[in-house]
Amino acid sequence: MERKLEEKPLKKLLCSSVDLDPYEDQIIFRVAIIGCGAAAVATLFGFSEHLSSDGNKNLKITIFEKGPAFGPGYAYQCDNDELLMNMTSSTTSIFLDNEADFWEWTIRSGHKIGSDHVISRLGIAPYSYISRQFFGLYLKSRLDDAVLALEELGVEVDLINLEVDDIEVLDVNRYKIFTLLGATGVFDCVILCTGNTSPQDIFNLSGESQYINNPYPVNKYSRLIKKMDSVGIIGAQLTAADIAVVLINQGHQGPINFLTRDSNFPFIRYQEQHYHLKHLTLDNLEVLKSKNNEGLSVRQILRLARKEFLLIGITWNKFFGNSSIDYGNWIQSLLSGENNFSSWQHLVIQTDEVIGAYWDALSNSEKKLFMSQFHRMWAAKRVPLPVHTALKLHSLFQAGILNHYPNLREINVSARNKFAALVTKSKASSSIIQVNCDWIINATGPSRDPGGFAEPILIRNLLQSGVFIKNPHGGIMLDYETSIVKSIGYPNLNHFYVIGQLTSGTYYFVSSLDMVSLRAKNVAKHLIESLGLRKSQNEISKKAQCETIHAP
Repeated sequence: MERKLEEKPLKKLLCSSVDLDPYEDQIIFRVAIIGCGAAAVATLFGFSEHLSSDGNKNLKITIFEKGPAFGPGYAYQCDNDELLMNMTSSTTSIFLDNEADFWEWTIRSGHKIGSDHVISRLGIAPYSYISRQFFGLYLKSRLDDAVLALEELGVEVDLINLEVDDIEVLDVNRYKIFTLLGATGVFDCVILCTGNTSPQDIFNLSGESQYINNPYPVNKYSRLIKKMDSVGIIGAQLTAADIAVVLINQGHQGPINFLTRDSNFPFIRYQEQHYHLKHLTLDNLEVLKSKNNEGLSVRQILRLARKEFLLIGITWNKFFGNSSIDYGNWIQSLLSGENNFSSWQHLVIQTDEVIGAYWDALSNSEKKLFMSQFHRMWAAKRVPLPVHTALKLHSLFQAGILNHYPNLREINVSARNKFAALVTKSKASSSIIQVNCDWIINATGPSRDPGGFAEPILIRNLLQSGVFIKNPHGGIMLDYETSIVKSIGYPNLNHFYVIGQLTSGTYYFVSSLDMVSLRAKNVAKHLIESLGLRKSQNEISKKAQCETIHAP
């Protein structure tokens, strides 16, 4: 029988500024984790991996989650089944060292042998794409496993289903947590895992009826859209595709319009193959850094990147340039194999291991240059569409329901529930085309500039109080090595960590499960080492021996 996590009553968790173990008179070190999605689950597993087998009874972890479920978080909440992961079942995981963890989890539920591959009893095949909400069930299950592993190590874990709206810095080692019910206690460590920031309201449409600034959950508004309504979606990447597919599956017949500023189109997901970087390596980075004390230039890094591209047979300009064909024909060319960029996918996944270090090595002026000239092109190609989703888009273009309008200039409100999107035929053209829409949905992705009206009140309060300082390149200021908050108003903070989109200016690419897992593991390891609770070499050796003995 599956173990059910228990949410603890709030009043049990109220504490004084110094918490003592009533039996051993030891000071208790209290950790607050804010948000319980993939980052929090990965962090808990990081604790269980690095903690010693004893001496943990004075360590307590309290997890605050404002949503209805612990584990899925916001990204993998219960939503429409058409919202798919863009990685196949056998390569989806919250563990860096086990990319098949999700698939193995489904197999543990039982399986049957098909004619050419294994299908789990749940109907999942290793190279299929599963829904995001199904992955949320996996995260809930793995949260149970992580909590159980920590409790067996002597760590107490509490779950509180409340939104944290403020954090007061008492000193560099103590933090008071506030929820809507007031103060809930003082903690020695805070790990912020609040997930993605909201999209930026580019055209100042917030407050207008039938304007959706944050596209998830799709089910919250999709059934309010009438069958023949004209829907404008700002963006043309995975999120935009998700929304279009959901609407069509609900019987939508009116026009759906992708509205973008350019013609940078996404790729489709290919079966993953391992690739070994030859030029964009950490060794080559160290050589460049030794010769450039003031920081690297974008040009220096692009030289290495171009060499890597040449090795896999991709022409740089063709790859990153705006498409010379329209979106519908682009999708068709990908599905037919005319444009096969599968080798890019193998390369880019490997860059996850080095991209943060290369980004950190750029000077501030060069980071600004990269963001203005290259970021949007790179981001458009970085997150591919599942083949299943690309096939549905292709059919929508063929049916004339889905349209793409590049060169978006402006969106005006022409009347109540009426929007006019103004586009041009080309970047150089001054001839305006008006696209009329009944709904506008913002699918531009998480904003790198935090603190907007749609942000959680916690983030806005921390920015207002000066605990958080905006990073000019995205997110907030953090220490690169530790992910600890760097604050002018509160210098030398200890044990205040951040994982997720708020770290984008520090690490650049932070949204993949691999990156979330990497940062979570590093945070857990740093905290445990600083507390002197890390496993001894003897424990590590014994664990390795046991894993070898029990290996299949």
